[in-house]
Amino acid sequence: MVMRADIKLLLLALAALALGCSSDGSSGAGPGPGSEEAPIACDPLAPRPITLGTIVGVGTAADGTSYVDASNGVFVSSGAELERQHVTGTGQAGATEYLYSFEPPDDPAAAQTLLVETDASGVAQAMALGAPGSREFLDQNDASVTPLVLVDPASVSGLTVVNTPNEISYVADVENGSVLLATHPMNPDPQSDTGDLSIFYGPPDDVQERELTAFQQSLSNNGTVTFLVGSDSYVLAFGTSPRSDAPLGDFELLSLTPGSGAALSVTLRSPTPSELPPELSFSCLPYTRARLGVSKQESTDGTDHAKNY
Repeated sequence: MVMRADIKLLLLALAALALGCSSDGSSGAGPGPGSEEAPIACDPLAPRPITLGTIVGVGTAADGTSYVDASNGVFVSSGAELERQHVTGTGQAGATEYLYSFEPPDDPAAAQTLLVETDASGVAQAMALGAPGSREFLDQNDASVTPLVLVDPASVSGLTVVNTPNEISYVADVENGSVLLATHPMNPDPQSDTGDLSIFYGPPDDVQERELTAFQQSLSNNGTVTFLVGSDSYVLAFGTSPRSDAPLGDFELLSLTPGSGAALSVTLRSPTPSELPPELSFSCLPYTRARLGVSKQESTDGTDHAKNY
């Protein structure tokens, strides 16, 4: 069974960069915590821990809602929490004008645009909300924007920061009766230590997160993901099959080779589930919960406006 490749190949490419895959397709081993750590029962789609990183600016609306532009994303206050938003588009004009199209993770219909104007050091001098899909920057005097009142970043220091959830990339059934789940964050994190792709593998009652050790991908989008089961390396081969109405073809899983054993067939579940199958039980590696979910902090001198989305 096959499915559209567009999103999955992008996520695999991000994983390749983080795992040290060179442009010629050679693989590299990513740092890992060691397989001796016992998995912990978990929800693979639960938000990972996150911090704000360096705050560029905080703007408050008339209703008291705070909007935060920070190096680790766009955040909006809700009660005692700062909720990370799903950033769907960005724009920049010169060195001081920025816009971010965003929506709440659970409500795409509530999309907005955050407009930010900074000084040369990268500190916000003005912030406003624009209409969904707006491409007008603050210095273009768009009459439809709603100005925000700049406040001290310390005003949000007591709020709990909440990340966006993870999403299912694919679920597959392996010939030996095991199940394979791949997930990715709603907002890709190019600074994650070992890539955005998380792999879970095991029998239906014990599908464990596995440590990724290598990634290979060719220019034709064929490749492999290698992960550990105990001390054995399992190699998951993927590729695409051509389709006239899909420029990138259809993503497919070709085989799973355990250690030195024979290759096993892998069948994708189609359509891709939007929720975790209820018959499956999952566990996560402790280092994912404790370390991978905290996005890398940007420099604190205010000169770097780069973000994790």
